[in-house]
Amino acid sequence: MKKLVATVRETIEKYQLIQPQELVIASVSGGPDSLTMLHVLKKLSPQFAFSLHVVHFDHTLRGREGALEAAWVKDIAAEWGLPCTLIKMPVAAFAEKRGLSIQEAGHLLRREHLKTLLKEIGAHKVALGHQADDQAETVLMHFLVGAGLEGLQGLTPRNGPLIRPLLFVYREAIETYCQQNKLEPRRDPSNLENVYLRNRIRNQIIPWLENELNPNLVATLNRTAVILQAEAHYLRREALQLASQLISSTEKGISLSLKDWSKLHLSMQRRLILLAYQQLTKRQGVAFFHVERIVNFVYDGGVGKVLQLPGKINVEKSYETLVFYRQTAVRSPHITCRALEIPGETFFPEIGQKIVAEIVKGLPGKSEKNKVYLPWEKVRQGLYGRSRKAGDRFSFPGLVGRKRVKDFLREQKIPHDRRDLVLLITTTDQIIWLPGLAITQSCLEKSDSGKYLCLKINQRNP
Repeated sequence: MKKLVATVRETIEKYQLIQPQELVIASVSGGPDSLTMLHVLKKLSPQFAFSLHVVHFDHTLRGREGALEAAWVKDIAAEWGLPCTLIKMPVAAFAEKRGLSIQEAGHLLRREHLKTLLKEIGAHKVALGHQADDQAETVLMHFLVGAGLEGLQGLTPRNGPLIRPLLFVYREAIETYCQQNKLEPRRDPSNLENVYLRNRIRNQIIPWLENELNPNLVATLNRTAVILQAEAHYLRREALQLASQLISSTEKGISLSLKDWSKLHLSMQRRLILLAYQQLTKRQGVAFFHVERIVNFVYDGGVGKVLQLPGKINVEKSYETLVFYRQTAVRSPHITCRALEIPGETFFPEIGQKIVAEIVKGLPGKSEKNKVYLPWEKVRQGLYGRSRKAGDRFSFPGLVGRKRVKDFLREQKIPHDRRDLVLLITTTDQIIWLPGLAITQSCLEKSDSGKYLCLKINQRNP
């Protein structure tokens, strides 16, 4: 018992898990790990001068049994003189809505609720009950499904506000601690069902490997995790520096710049992809297999192509970016067709630009991309501003025949999701100007009357 408490004390000190006067949320399921963690933290709280607040999550998957477990945790907290928050989560409905497994949905909902609770009660840390056997299971599970250093490093003692005081304590020692301190934890029967991969690793694979190959397997995997954590920490620091330059938020999702992508080491490419995915989803990561698909997609996917990932996440390739976005994201709107005010100003709110129209006598200048002069007698019936339509074509100076607007925008490397926000100025049946991009032959024609319509596009509003 003393050894377990000493191990937790050393872990707190070595990794600076808790500072004096901090409020720590203890996430307690009621099982032996989290109950032991709460008991030990309560015992150590005077020494480290921190206070505790208990939280329990009811995943609403076990009906009355789950409700009784929540009430039991609340009673334990009250008995030990600790405040407690009970949170019910509709895990099954959330999993179906987001296309996640039950375990993923529970994990994500817990993280979101913990983040909210941290702010609501002014807490500083969240203590989780992961221990050394959990660490071994995590490293082995990630190895079996495929992972890089980010996955093979397993669980870390500290990850932002999340801390794991029991990470270097073994399950056997926890069971002994419960017996010696007369703690009677609640046990989730689903942990004995070999439906999930983690349960099969815990109940079948690790016992077999210990019996047949390495009786110290759990300790070996924990040592491996500690070694790889140092390597992963260094590489993540380098990747974060690059991410600050290459990753940005957009209206659609998260954009990863591909500028000089081929010059980056493959290790950094993979990590930048993970960071972009994490920034969008707020999840720990995506399987190594999917990261490799994205790496290959950068080189093999055509512009405008979309790669689908689990969790209803899309990755779309543009000319110089990868855009990560949710499949439910609203696509860019079209520009509503509007008649130009002549003379006057016509504002297009979809793009934050306006067309200024003025009638002038004589030709004061030459038509260019941002300002054109049109013979008055050819446009006096009215002009319109709108988005492209299927089959749109136009002719520009020096071109024999007409070019499809679709092809022109692709050649100009306009991102696929922005092409419907390119403004076209038209008559009822003819495109006469692509403001900022191209003029047509109509913009170079002479007026028989010497009267012209001057159109000018204002720059995008800040």
